Amino acid sequence: MKRAIFQSILHVIIFMLVAAFASGCAAQKKATPAPQKPVTQAEVKHICDGKTPKECNDTGVKFENSKDYERAKLCYQKACDDNEGIACSNLGSLHQKLKSKEESEILTIFAKSCKLGNKYGCYNAANFYRLGRGTEHDFAAARKLYEKSCLELNHAQSCSNLGGMYQFSLGVKTDDSKTAKKFYKMGCEMGDEIGCRNLSLIGDE
Repeated sequence: MKRAIFQSILHVIIFMLVAAFASGCAAQKKATPAPQKPVTQAEVKHICDGKTPKECNDTGVKFENSKDYERAKLCYQKACDDNEGIACSNLGSLHQKLKSKEESEILTIFAKSCKLGNKYGCYNAANFYRLGRGTEHDFAAARKLYEKSCLELNHAQSCSNLGGMYQFSLGVKTDDSKTAKKFYKMGCEMGDEIGCRNLSLIGDE
């Protein structure tokens, strides 16, 4: 019983990561923008006319950086509808930030992003399953998504989180320190500080 409680506490400490916007795009600008004009019906229909899905997503990033969230959502939605994976991830993250959709709907958006081969979509969907957001806790589903994002798409934080899944037997049959260390090391070598920290803490278990 004590071991179970201890593992639960460590699980919370190590997994103090939340699904967050992680697109690799330009950093948020700090300047306070002017109030945005209401979106017109013409913009709703034609905001990305003449743009590729990638260009439409990039336009959405520019709008989001200037805090024009409604136009950003329009661009992300259009690009996501055209199967641009990063746009789906950006759309889900923006809805999450603004709390403009139910978590179950956001999870669906992240899942589509992952299916389209975007590592951030897989990572964010995995976090939702692990944390029970918009769905029941499903550690096995979380582990599979972290594996895809880590092993196939080279996402550092997914590797680190996967290490935690193995260390605390979440979504796997038994705890496996050797495998946990392997994934912590992968996350660390890809630049994730939490992976490095957890690798040092797990020691020679």
